[in-house]
Amino acid sequence: MHKLSKRLDDQQTAYGTIVTLKDPAVVEMLGYTGYDFAIIDMEHTTMDFGMVEHMIRAAQCVQVSSVVRTPQNDYGAMLRVLDAGADAIMVPHLTTREQAERTVGHAKYRPIGYRGLDGSSRSAHYGTTPFIEHIKRQNERVTVIGMIEDAIAINNLSEIVRVDGLDLLFIGPADLASSLGYQEQFDHPVVMEAMEEIIRVTREAGLGIGIPAFTAEEVDMYSRWGVNYFTIPPIDALLLSKMLASHLHDVRGVENSLVEGHK
Repeated sequence: MHKLSKRLDDQQTAYGTIVTLKDPAVVEMLGYTGYDFAIIDMEHTTMDFGMVEHMIRAAQCVQVSSVVRTPQNDYGAMLRVLDAGADAIMVPHLTTREQAERTVGHAKYRPIGYRGLDGSSRSAHYGTTPFIEHIKRQNERVTVIGMIEDAIAINNLSEIVRVDGLDLLFIGPADLASSLGYQEQFDHPVVMEAMEEIIRVTREAGLGIGIPAFTAEEVDMYSRWGVNYFTIPPIDALLLSKMLASHLHDVRGVENSLVEGHK
């Protein structure tokens, strides 16, 4: 059992972030600073499979769960990252029960699903793990996460959460708000009501539920709603950009003060 699945099983909150910077050192930093998981993003980046594999290795070195966000409905990508040793897959724009069933099917071996067999993969320790043991271990340990970020998904949510093998849902507020007709209005009452409903239905079904959070106040609010899986900060590149901009602003403020003082 990897760190994320253990925390969820123990009814504890898990914290991670979305990794878009193409350097395994970022994943290592998450481990050394105490995070539980890293979402390695293949949806919005040009990250290739070789780099993803190195990031999975980095996660294992620091006991952080490796969650790979694959491109939407790319079942070939799901297979390859799981064979590379990913602890979990995270699928964007999950909208129907059928899509959830296909995702679980590609993530799990028979009798649960129909994942393609390969006993020589990295996840099988290059053939040194007995095949039956490898199949059993993968079916037990791989976590399947779907992203709810479309209005149509809300209509189908009661069916989606009933899919066996689906472990956790993650709300994408930006796409969800846009889909509901309130682009960039994440705090619009309609959007907030929709997110609260998604959280309620998901938790009542016994699944984990996640969301990005920018502040401790947001974590507190969403925790009270039932969220137990957070990306804080939501994205590594966003945090770095904000920190760099803030530092430059402060330095320039000091410089301008000195200039004014010499006039």
